[in-house]
Formats: sequence, C-alpha cells, structure tokens
Amino acid sequence: MGQEQSLPQNDIENVGNNNLKIIEENINNKQNNKIEENENSTPKELSVETNTLKKNDTEDDVYKSPALSLQSMVKSYNSSNFISLNIFECLVNLCSPTSYPLNHEIWYNLLKREKIPLVNTRKGSFDLNVIISLIGKEINENNNTSRNFTNLIINLLNELKSYKAHNYKLEVGIDVRNSIYIIRLLSKYFIENLSNEQIIDLFNNNEDINKTSTDNNKDKTDNESVNKDEEKTSEKNEEINHDNESVDKVEDKNNENMEIIKNDSESVNIVKDKNNENDEEIKNTIQSDNKYEKTNLESLIEELFNLIIYLPHSSGNNIEFYEEVLNTLIIFSASRYNNDIKSTQNYILTVIFKVLSEKEDNKILTRKVITKLLLNLMYSSDQKNGLFARVLRKSSLNLSSISKKSLYLFLIFTNQPNKLAKNELPYLINEISNSQMLEDTSTQNLEELNLEISFQNLYTLIYEKLYDNEELCLLLYQLISQNEAFRSFTLSKFDPELLLLPLLQSLYVSFKEKTNFNKIYTLLITLLIMSQDEIYTETLQKIEIDHPSWFMDNNLKKISLSNFTLIILLKIIQINLVKYKDIYLHSNCLAILANLSIKMDNIHHYAAQKLIGFLELIQKMYTKMKNINKEESNQENNDMELIINEDLIMLLLEIINSCFINSLKTNLQLVYFVMRGKEIINSLKDVERFKEPVENILYTINYFESKIIFEEDLPSSDDIMRQIIQISRSWTPDNLKKSEPIKFKFVEEKDYSLFFLPYIYNIIYTNTLFFLQ
Repeated sequence: MGQEQSLPQNDIENVGNNNLKIIEENINNKQNNKIEENENSTPKELSVETNTLKKNDTEDDVYKSPALSLQSMVKSYNSSNFISLNIFECLVNLCSPTSYPLNHEIWYNLLKREKIPLVNTRKGSFDLNVIISLIGKEINENNNTSRNFTNLIINLLNELKSYKAHNYKLEVGIDVRNSIYIIRLLSKYFIENLSNEQIIDLFNNNEDINKTSTDNNKDKTDNESVNKDEEKTSEKNEEINHDNESVDKVEDKNNENMEIIKNDSESVNIVKDKNNENDEEIKNTIQSDNKYEKTNLESLIEELFNLIIYLPHSSGNNIEFYEEVLNTLIIFSASRYNNDIKSTQNYILTVIFKVLSEKEDNKILTRKVITKLLLNLMYSSDQKNGLFARVLRKSSLNLSSISKKSLYLFLIFTNQPNKLAKNELPYLINEISNSQMLEDTSTQNLEELNLEISFQNLYTLIYEKLYDNEELCLLLYQLISQNEAFRSFTLSKFDPELLLLPLLQSLYVSFKEKTNFNKIYTLLITLLIMSQDEIYTETLQKIEIDHPSWFMDNNLKKISLSNFTLIILLKIIQINLVKYKDIYLHSNCLAILANLSIKMDNIHHYAAQKLIGFLELIQKMYTKMKNINKEESNQENNDMELIINEDLIMLLLEIINSCFINSLKTNLQLVYFVMRGKEIINSLKDVERFKEPVENILYTINYFESKIIFEEDLPSSDDIMRQIIQISRSWTPDNLKKSEPIKFKFVEEKDYSLFFLPYIYNIIYTNTLFFLQ
C-alpha cells in the first residue's frame, strides 16, 4: 500500500498491544451484550473456552450469533489450504466495531504478510463461503462505526491510481492482490444478502477514515471506571489522550519526513521518498482524479476496467492479479441473478452500466473494454512460456482461464436488457470490424483499441474449440446474428466444413449424451441464419467430406456437407418427435431443411432413404392421431400433436416437390426412394393441405413407372436406377405446378436477453466455483 505509514518499533508495540486489548474487550462486550439479549441462552451454550466447538452446539446456534460463531471458530480453527489462521483472525478483528487506521499492523498482517491462496475445490469454496457469510454479516452491522471495509476500498483505489500514474509498469504487489480478493469475496455476500442502500453505505462511507481505534472505543474502555473518583478518571483520560497524541505525532512525523520506515519485528515497509518526483506526480494525479464527484464504487469499477485494458501480462503476479480483476467483475455482474432479468436488483451491476453507458467521457472506455475482452479471448494464456508449454497450450481444446472469463464478461455486458444497457452496449457488436493484428497484444498501441480485431484469428479459435467450450456457441450466435461484417466473412469461406462440422457434432452428441436444450437452440438458430444465404447453401452442395469419426449411424464414405447436414437434422427431429416433442426445436430444424432444399442437388442415397423413412414414420403417427381424435371427445392435446405432425409432413412434401421441380435430374436417388414409398404418398392425397405437392410427386412417380420396363424377373435396384437415369434424360418439369420455394428467415426477439442471459449465467454458475447452490 503506497500511501500507508508505519510506527517506530516501540510505538508499534504499545499501540498494537493497546489495540489488541481493545479488540478483545470489544468482542467480549459484544458477546456479553448478546448473551443478555438472548433470553433462551444458557451459560452452557455460550461457553467457548475449549479448543473445539461443543458437540451439542447445533448449526442453527452458530448462525444465530455470528460474533459468537467467529470467536468460537478462532479458538478451534485449524489452518486450511484456503485461508490461514492469521488471515482469519485479521478478518474477524476487522469486522468488529473497532476502527483500524491504515498504518495499523493488522493491515500488514492481512494484506502483506502472506498471499491468500485461491480456492480450487467445491468443498473449499463452500467452507470459505460459510466463513465469509459470518464475517460479511458482522461487517454490515459494524462498518458504520469502524469503516474498515470502506477503508479497504479507499486504500485499494489509491493503489490502483498509483499504478495508473506509473502507466501500469509497476509489478503488482501482494497487498493489492489480497485486497481485491477479499473485496471480491465480501462483495458476493453483500450483493446476495443486503439491500442496495446497505451496499451503498458499505462502499461509500467516507467519513473520517483516519480516526484511530482508541478514539472510537474510548467510552467502552472507560465504562469500568465511570463510578470511580474524578481524580482517577482524569488520570485515565490523560493517559488515553497522551497515547492518541503520540500516535498523531508519529503520523505527522511520517507525513513530514516521507522516508522509508522499517519495523524490524514485523518487516513493515512503507515506501515514500520526499525527493521522489514521480511520487509527487502520482499524488497530483490522484488528487486531480478525486476532484470528480464519483462514488467509491464508481471509481473502483472504472479502475478495474482500466486494469483490463492496460495491465500487461508481463509476469506471473500480473497474470494472477489480472484474472482476479476478471473474477471481481464477474461477481459484480452475476451475483443476485434471478429469473426476472428485467428487475435490476443488483445495484453494483447498475453502477457498472452507469460507468459504461451513461457518461459521455466513458464511451471510448467502453469500446476499449469490449475490444480488449475479445483480444483476451483470442490471445491470452497462462504464464508458462516454455516450448513444451506452448505446444500443449496450442493443442489444448479448452480455453485458458483468462480467455474464458473475458468471454463471460463480454457476453454479460452485451446481452443485458435494453433498460439496463441503455441501448448502447449490445449495438457495439455491430461495429466490431476486421483488422489484421499481431498475436502479441502487448506490442499494440492500447490507445487505438476501437472494436477492431482479426476475424480470421477469432474464426479459427471458434471452429477449433467450439465443441469443447459451450460459451463459444453463444459468441458465434451473437456475431453471426448481429455483426454483418463477421457474418459475411464466415459465409464467404471456401472451407465451410471447418466450422460446420464442429457445429453439427455438437448437435449430434447433445442428443446422444445429456440433452442441453439451451445449447441446441443456440446452434440451431445460428445454422438457420447461415442457411438463409443461398450462395452458402450452394457451396455446401459442392464440398464433399469423408465419414466423420464421431458419426456412428452409418459409414457414409463420401458425402456432401449439405447431405450430411440433412441427415443430422432428420436424426434430431426424429429423436425429438419420439422423446421430447419440443415445438420450437421442430420449427428451427424444419426451417433449416427448407432453406437447404432450395439448392439441394445430388442427394445421397442414405439421406434420401432417411428422408422417405422419416416421412413414413410421421405419416403413421398422423393417421393414428386422426383415428384417436374420432373416438375421443377431449381432443385438445391430440389436436396439438396432430398439427405438429401435419406441419412436418407438409414440409417434407415441399422438400421433395422442390427437388423435383428445380433439380430432379441431379436427385435421382430421391426419385428411386420416393417410388418405393408410393403408398405413403397415396395415403396423403385426400388431405386438402397436402393436395398440391402430392399431385406433383405422384405425377413424377407415374411418369417414371410408365417408362420402366419390367422383364420376367423382378429387376434389381441397380437395374431400376439405370433405367431411372435413362428416363430422366427426357424428363421435363413443365407439367408440374410451380410454386414459390419455401424460405425461412430468423427474426430476433426484441427481448432476446430473456433467453440468452439466463443461459449465460447458467454457464458461469456451472463452470466456476463462485456460486455454489
């Protein structure tokens, strides 16, 4: 902490001992007060003399009295792998009513003595949340008196402004890293459990932050001598005043000399040199920043955004601290989430968007933040820079931790309701443009970050890691649907299989394993938008692929991308029809099939077989439902299923009809399988809705059947195919009734965040240890 001050050896010992005594007295007084207030309490229940909690103390008793619980835990606490006894004791003391000035040794013990390790297990995260809940409740009750949490915020702000004044060239200190980690843990509790008014008080309570703990507790320490004679009382007060004056003198001396003062016993180093011109510039910068009327929370969020933009990943400490900045913003943004996203209950999230959206001078900041988050996604990695580490990193299918968390923030910020985002942030996606940039972002001019990224590098990242990283599905959808430049870049690729195959694999496997409908919907909508481009669908017809290793249904050898897409979609529809009966999923799959059929040539024999087989399945279900409806009086549920089946049949007939009208000579496998399924088509001719496509299909079947020569022995399938090929040379579609091809277009809902934001939060809650339910 660049601004903190230290006491000389003898004064530290005296003041420290006095403060520790005061802390102990305050805790004991608080416990005694709570004992008196609790009529049902017994001395046995409140005894914390032993080193372990008594077996008859229930969990409810512990949570009813946080102060008692904390002191009990201190006595019985064993250092764990996520928080040491030293850190725990410091947090317990800081949540008391005692106010600790920033030069007190307790801050050194908390922030500088050791690095607080991160939690990497679910059990550790749960245990830590229990401790933080108890501490957070006490801080909320006592911060108006102690202002310790507010002091922690202000101290961190001063440190961050100091880094900014040095252009972020300084190495991040352990105290700054510990500060933001503690603030992150406590903020999660505050957001989830306190009102907005209470949160405002905690972050912005700036009154007299330098007041010493002995002043705050003077009345409490004198309670025992109130009834003594005036002479003893005056002597007592003089001693206290003398101690306060000595502390003030030391502080004044430190401010005047501004020298390096070192406490040998505690190794407290406060660096301040009166001859250092850079520090004077820092002081002036901080003072000029303070002229703006910003709350502590607004200032903190703005400094965190500046760190995201400017802090270099030059060392392991910086990388770890950078990730903690991302963690803090995720906590600020995602805590207290509920299904009603129109209700902006999270006050801190509201302040984030106030910083990003409302202030005229922060519009450039917003663009830089969005750009840097995308650059982090593409280029960030861990601190291992050896050759072997780089090879492993490049071959890894998972995103790095910083990349993934940067993407979380990008998705949160760009998918908020318009009411919260003020119609600005979501539309920034439209402005992201293509630019050839160096992979090493540290060499770029960060002042020129203005929504320009390398589309090729981002496209490569997406298709390489799409299958293993669900959050990339959301990013792909967002870019395809909202950014015309990226959509054009993607659809114009000569190797569309690089992206399409991982997308189809994700859909296929989603039904083989645990079904994730959010992911399925997102991918289907993305594919629907892509299928709206006729040049793109025509390209899919021309590109052939080998049998994908993950497709287990049949050995396809060579097949076009368009045919393979048709097979996957028919498989999805069939599973959904039998198992889930999801109307929205049906609608999207059918829309994609209809768009593909406009340019569908050379339908593979396996795809044609699946198409007619699926038509037969739907026709049987349709006929069965019609018969059931005739017999039953309550037809409401059956009518809905009947309508779904009818829609499916109509679309399949339209696909066949479209192929016969536009490209029959290149779809002879389809002609063969339709001829084999003539009975299915005949059974549908009496339904008025199916009349037009059925007439065209039956006319085509009769045309080919009338010209096929049957010898004494039944011809083989190869013989029939040879005759179909011969007959097709004289075929003309002039006698077929022409109809406009069916084409579907995706129209995004105005409140698209109602679907995507819960999905984003669900991914974050599932893939991090921040939110354990």
